[in-house]
Amino acid sequence: MFDKISQSKWKNIVLFIAVFAFVATSIVAIIVYKLSGEINGVAEVNSKEIPFYEFNYAYEMTARNMQMQNLDISNLKDQIKKEVINDLIEKELLYQEAEKEGITATSEQVKNEILKISAFQVNGKFDKQIYLQIINSFGLTPDAFENILRKELSVNNLKTILLSTIYVSDEEIETFTKKQLTKVSGEATIIKPNIPEITEEMIKKFYEEHKKDYSTQTGKNITVYKIDIQKLGDDKAQQLAKQLFTQAKSGNLQSVPAEVEKVFEGDVFSNQEIQNLPKEIQEDVNFLNKDKKVSFTKTQNEYYISVFNGESLKSIPYEQVKNEIKQKLERELSQKALQDMQKTTDITQLLKQNKTEKQTISDNTIQELVVKFGIKREDLNKLTNLKVGEISKPISTENGILIFKPTEIKEPDKSQVDEMKKTILPFIKSQKFNDVYQMYVDSLKKKAKIKINKRVLENG
Repeated sequence: MFDKISQSKWKNIVLFIAVFAFVATSIVAIIVYKLSGEINGVAEVNSKEIPFYEFNYAYEMTARNMQMQNLDISNLKDQIKKEVINDLIEKELLYQEAEKEGITATSEQVKNEILKISAFQVNGKFDKQIYLQIINSFGLTPDAFENILRKELSVNNLKTILLSTIYVSDEEIETFTKKQLTKVSGEATIIKPNIPEITEEMIKKFYEEHKKDYSTQTGKNITVYKIDIQKLGDDKAQQLAKQLFTQAKSGNLQSVPAEVEKVFEGDVFSNQEIQNLPKEIQEDVNFLNKDKKVSFTKTQNEYYISVFNGESLKSIPYEQVKNEIKQKLERELSQKALQDMQKTTDITQLLKQNKTEKQTISDNTIQELVVKFGIKREDLNKLTNLKVGEISKPISTENGILIFKPTEIKEPDKSQVDEMKKTILPFIKSQKFNDVYQMYVDSLKKKAKIKINKRVLENG
């Protein structure tokens, strides 16, 4: 495998990402997937469908693992679905990259891996009957299970390459050690942005503008007209029906003659039966969509014209999502105010225009301060390079700005530093790998064309 790496562009890409990940701000990608009812798999990634058997297997494995930990999953099923779909999308993206790089697992590797799985063994030897029994319990054929395993192994190949590019410098080890062992005391001033009050009007406005985000089902708005043949006579009824159909077809249905009865107008959702309509009209309505907007049907005694007016949504009631929206708006306004505040370098102006809170810090490690205040990686040097009595430049945190003045700094003993250096390299490397890995996955998601089968999320 590693012979292929040296000939591949992959290593250069990863090295670039690794360097970028170390010096840049931690970025969380916000990905909005398209929902579609027109794909056969659970999702589609760059025109390649993820089959349902992969979803069913991953969902079942996740659910079983949670139940083995005595967790009640009855109220978590929708959340598990979303997480499983997201994991499958990530895996498919990485598998496609492995295909591009020529590092997918071979059939021989897959076979050897199956032979090593202890669940398929009896007395330390592979048992084909046990193997088939177990995969059948998940609704899988041998081919399906091998495809799942091939993806897993291929993604692991990719991760191995990524890990091989991670380099940890002496300076990083020194900074990390200092962060863990150096203890500081001092005065901390936390400056927090002023957040406008979230009003009921703001919450309602957001709900109306984003109803689609709070929908549980997508349906269609339908109008059904009836023309009574017995009342009007065959000729007049037929003439009216043709006229109405032509107008509806051309989108010019401005006014409806008094002889035409509107028998239904409203939203119809999946497999919903419309009361008091003949079965054939119900079937016509089920087939209406944005491409087939009008249907014309004759029964023994009536003509029916059914018209598709547009898509409709069944939304979660306002009162149920009111608090969630309020919290979301508070986060957004807080984030905007925080970003505006962090652009200001004038401490006097910051103190004058915003709320402040003072804290006395006693014998905290740098790491404890990082966790306590949510200090960002790129601002860490503003803290670690301070001398006693020196006032820091504004330090960005998760919730505001920190101004710190150390009154005492206790450097660790050399023996403590040397002892820690022996053990922390794998930890730093793992942390750095996770940052780079997540950044790479996020970049793939941003560039990819991803659709999720909305029926998976709609079905309970």
